[in-house]
Amino acid sequence: MKIRFGILSLLFVCIQASAQVNTERYHQDYDKPGFIYFNSLGFNFASGNTRYLELSNNFRADYNGGKNDYLLVAEYAFKTSSGTRATNKGFLHLRNTRIAGQKAFLMTETFTQLQFDEFLLLRSRFLLGGGLRFDPAMLIDSTLRKMKMLKVFVGTGIFYEFEQYSSNPPEKFHLLRWSNYLSLVWAANAQTSINFVNYLQPATEDFKNIRYHMNLMLSTLITNKFYYDLSLSYSYRSMPVGGKKPDDLEVKNTLRFKL
Repeated sequence: MKIRFGILSLLFVCIQASAQVNTERYHQDYDKPGFIYFNSLGFNFASGNTRYLELSNNFRADYNGGKNDYLLVAEYAFKTSSGTRATNKGFLHLRNTRIAGQKAFLMTETFTQLQFDEFLLLRSRFLLGGGLRFDPAMLIDSTLRKMKMLKVFVGTGIFYEFEQYSSNPPEKFHLLRWSNYLSLVWAANAQTSINFVNYLQPATEDFKNIRYHMNLMLSTLITNKFYYDLSLSYSYRSMPVGGKKPDDLEVKNTLRFKL
């Protein structure tokens, strides 16, 4: 069992929260069969001339069954600034990944997701879909692949999306999206790793209706138990709702303690 606690946010810069969740960054590639759990709990506050309260919780459970992997992720974030609510969002994601064939070059994926984000006026978002996941590194007889220093994944699929917004007047959307992603994980050395993910999700009936998401994370081992994580997240929506801006940027610096 692995339990991870986020105990201190050193710096938090947020320019609106994103309604699109980059779930590929949660994909766990491990060989040991069985369950793995961890939870990350954050609590930050300030009083005096600056007043704010920030709460967050990230829970994850994995099950590796050989050919079948299951993933459950639940996240929630809440923040007030000078008595005014500034963040209130959360999501729940469930995914199954199954190896197709004798080797892990080709995998099938099915997933479902529930989500809300008050400050993007998103009352609820429901996803249900599936697709294919490719591991091109399996075809390359390289030292980096054998040492598990570099992992590259490519995915494509279709999902149904239903969204409800608390705009004035309220809006609802039902559509299919074509989801495509590229994921790269590089272990630069024993102390440093980089995770880079890109998502592109156009609507099947209108390719001008696009969702794009990019996530870049740098993780550095400081001591035996302490990690420093730097993450940058960027999202773009070609058709935002309720007069919201089309793009969002979020940067986080976190000190993490692992048990």
